[in-house]
Amino acid sequence: MAPARIIRQLGFWLCLLAVAPLQAQQTTMSAGASLGYALPHRSEMLALVTGHSRGLNARIGNWDTTGWRQNWSQHGLVWQGVQVEWLNGGSEELGDMASAIWLVALPIRSRWHLELGTGVGWSSAPYDPVERPLSIAIGTRLNAGIHLGTSVHVVQREEGWIALGAGLTHFSNGALALPNLGVNNLHIHARAGWATSHQFKESRFAEAYDRAEGWRWAIAARAGARDINLPGGVLHPTISAGAYALKRADATHEWTLAFDLAHNQSLRQFSDIPLTMAQKLQFSSLAGVNLNFGLAHLMLLQGWVWTHPDEALGRRHLQAILAYDVRPSWAIELGLRSFRLRADYPFIGIRYQPATSS
Repeated sequence: MAPARIIRQLGFWLCLLAVAPLQAQQTTMSAGASLGYALPHRSEMLALVTGHSRGLNARIGNWDTTGWRQNWSQHGLVWQGVQVEWLNGGSEELGDMASAIWLVALPIRSRWHLELGTGVGWSSAPYDPVERPLSIAIGTRLNAGIHLGTSVHVVQREEGWIALGAGLTHFSNGALALPNLGVNNLHIHARAGWATSHQFKESRFAEAYDRAEGWRWAIAARAGARDINLPGGVLHPTISAGAYALKRADATHEWTLAFDLAHNQSLRQFSDIPLTMAQKLQFSSLAGVNLNFGLAHLMLLQGWVWTHPDEALGRRHLQAILAYDVRPSWAIELGLRSFRLRADYPFIGIRYQPATSS
């Protein structure tokens, strides 16, 4: 299981990189409370959802329209910062989740915002065959988190605000260790925020590198792993290469076409005879959008596996990739392929992207 530990550690540090604010100003604070329930998105989870989830959280960040945020500020200010939260899942089997998530709030109207975030979570009740045999939602203490939400400022003053909203936060380990049904916390929340007098100097790395108009291309090399069947089984490594063609729509996003070629060792699990290297190759085509948040980029793609699909999962899948620019031509990737709303095939990679369009 040494490869699993290595991948988890790499994922942990990359998530921490995403959690850190991309600009150093921290001028507002807020506190909030939430009430909801763990969405039983699969039948196996029905017995785990026995009560309402509840959470407490705090945020620190800043509202601004400068730098990369001016591209998203047509309807108002853009917020960026960090949220730390304690979440009780509503049952002993789901336990508690402590998390730290990097968030952006993008204005749809002057007081109405869309929230996007990603980070890490720590579970108090991962699966254990002896101590917690019924905790089948998550198999590891350390997990990745994704947040999607919306909020409306019902009270807006110069010194502070009060907001109401709703959201969905997902935690899982990406099938690095089973069980991994995941926890989808659907909730409503109330939040009070206020401005502070303290400000930090802007980071010199805060601004994104300019991308030329028209088409550009990028390539990536990745490594990942996947657990299958019984908890504690063999961890199956995967390696893959990706190629992207990106067409700039405006400064906020690019339309994206992509191709992936993966060597997937987990396919041997479904064969009674040894597979050749060629029989483990999966070729996929993908299409979607790449969202730009300064040095961070979120690529959301719909994909289709054309050769040697996984018999248990099928061909169609969603692929999400968080990339962070460490140089004008180099970025670190943290990604996940998801089949049938299941978190499968996590990977970490490095991307080469010419600073000018081709």
